[in-house]
Amino acid sequence: MDISSSKTGSTRRELNRMLMDCHSHKLDIILTKSISRFGRDTVGLLDLLAQLKALGVRVIFEEEKLDTANKANEVVITAIESLAQAENESRSADIKWGIKKRAEEGTSKLYDRKCYGYKHDANGKLVIDKATAENVRLIFNLYLSGKSVIGIVKELERLEIKSPKGNDKWCKRSVDVMLSNEKYIGDVHLLDKGEYEDHYLSKNNNPAIVSKETFQAVQIEKAFRSNITRGADGNHRKATKYS
Repeated sequence: MDISSSKTGSTRRELNRMLMDCHSHKLDIILTKSISRFGRDTVGLLDLLAQLKALGVRVIFEEEKLDTANKANEVVITAIESLAQAENESRSADIKWGIKKRAEEGTSKLYDRKCYGYKHDANGKLVIDKATAENVRLIFNLYLSGKSVIGIVKELERLEIKSPKGNDKWCKRSVDVMLSNEKYIGDVHLLDKGEYEDHYLSKNNNPAIVSKETFQAVQIEKAFRSNITRGADGNHRKATKYS
């Protein structure tokens, strides 16, 4: 039985069905194409084989010509799976390198990843979506007028403006992220500093929805508000060494 599938969810469902058949003693031998098709990683593979061994089920790997009925094959199976895992990690590193290279060359499609307020033109480039762009400007103006993120959410819902996902209710995080998204002034930061050593900035990548002055004013206001604490006796500025 080859449990491989192009869809991970489908693969797991078939695997679970196979295990149920093994527990019901409907299967005595499992024939699978290769070790890499059978387990996601070394730990998962060994755990699965241990379960099948306890049930008295024999597993045969066609490509590697290995048979769990042969005691001498257990060490070989572990070694081969370790190599397969190393190959997967190498492939992952190659993918990350490709993403980094395209970001460096300015050819990455991630630069034109769509967000609220924009749509794609026929060439896949970002252009302003007039209807939702007005809502973006409203959000920035509401914040500068003194409204909190929660206050903005309530106002958007009062005005019956749909969320980026088309819902009646807005998520607080959606508004908070929008207020710090440099794409709204035409700039795009690419690659997460936590995952990649390099970080790329594409200036004037797309048309701006808000002015740089408005965007900067919001960032200053956000920093100011983050330094305010609310107490029973009113608001107080957080204590710092510069106070």
